[in-house]
Amino acid sequence: MKRLALLLCLALLTGCNPADSGLALQNDYLERLNRALEADGFAAFDSRSTSQYRLPPRRERLLALPELRISLLDLVIDARRCPRLQQLISQRNSSLGKQLVPSQRLGYEGDLLRAIDDCLPHLQEDSSLRATLQRLASDKRDQLPAVFWNALNGSPEFEGYLRFADQALPVTAREDSAALDALQQLAALGQALPQNLPPPAEQLEPLFFALYASDQGGQLITSLASLRHTLEAGSDLLEQRQQRRPLCPLGQATPRGRILQNIFVKFYAGGLQPYLAQVDQRGQQWQAALLHLQRTDGIPAATREHLLRLAGEQDSLWQDFRDATARHVKAWQTLLNSCGLAPGQAGWNSAENDAEP
Repeated sequence: MKRLALLLCLALLTGCNPADSGLALQNDYLERLNRALEADGFAAFDSRSTSQYRLPPRRERLLALPELRISLLDLVIDARRCPRLQQLISQRNSSLGKQLVPSQRLGYEGDLLRAIDDCLPHLQEDSSLRATLQRLASDKRDQLPAVFWNALNGSPEFEGYLRFADQALPVTAREDSAALDALQQLAALGQALPQNLPPPAEQLEPLFFALYASDQGGQLITSLASLRHTLEAGSDLLEQRQQRRPLCPLGQATPRGRILQNIFVKFYAGGLQPYLAQVDQRGQQWQAALLHLQRTDGIPAATREHLLRLAGEQDSLWQDFRDATARHVKAWQTLLNSCGLAPGQAGWNSAENDAEP
């Protein structure tokens, strides 16, 4: 109930979306580059292309879990010294207990196992209830990785954080450490199972809420996809112009070459590159958490494949972005070097960097 109230409050506070400055910056850069290179245009980023990063259906990501129960009557008769265990089992059998959301179920299982551990010393060594509880605790510990993955895959908070957004990260995006920290903490929690028990639900809820409260998970996915497109399109423009009609055929600066140097200084180094650095910095933390997460035992195949497609070290959205960044830097270096206008060359400092394309 508490989480629902928080979600409703946040929805009211975030009802209006700001203009997409991240995509506007990228489009402006490509337009200026295209004009300065006297090229024939470029394909605009199609936001529909991000649908390829849609999460697999929930049914493919949820794991079947057999119910492991113990008779409440046995506890009433034999476990009068274990009121906490009685309370938890009674709660689970109530109408509300049967409607626990997956993330609450994870916290409940941790509470139940702690209550069993506390109860066992109060039972006789040869009692049938002691043996039953020991067997139940062992089976439930074995289930914890599956309960953990169902908690994530069945939660709208985790799904929302990994769902691509309509907008890219804003150019001046606020710091979003809470969601990234929550993702890392959940990954660490999953890695520690079943040796370490999950914390109570009241400690888990802030982690899931931090994911819900952040719109930057989905925006980061859109930024990585759009920047990959922008950088690839920009590299095509630079490389094709050099192949078709070099800017400086004699290896010396030309007026057109100086215009391109101005584009590099003002609109790449001074505009797009800081945005790239911001996305790359956020992306490194995001990628590390997702890779940590996908190494957790019991991960459903569909979830593992999706996380690797987003953040894997090869053939992933993240790696494609990094490769596109490296290619674009190389394309600029090649063009500026061919004109003697690259950093460190004689023409770099003597260029008139105030020409407007």
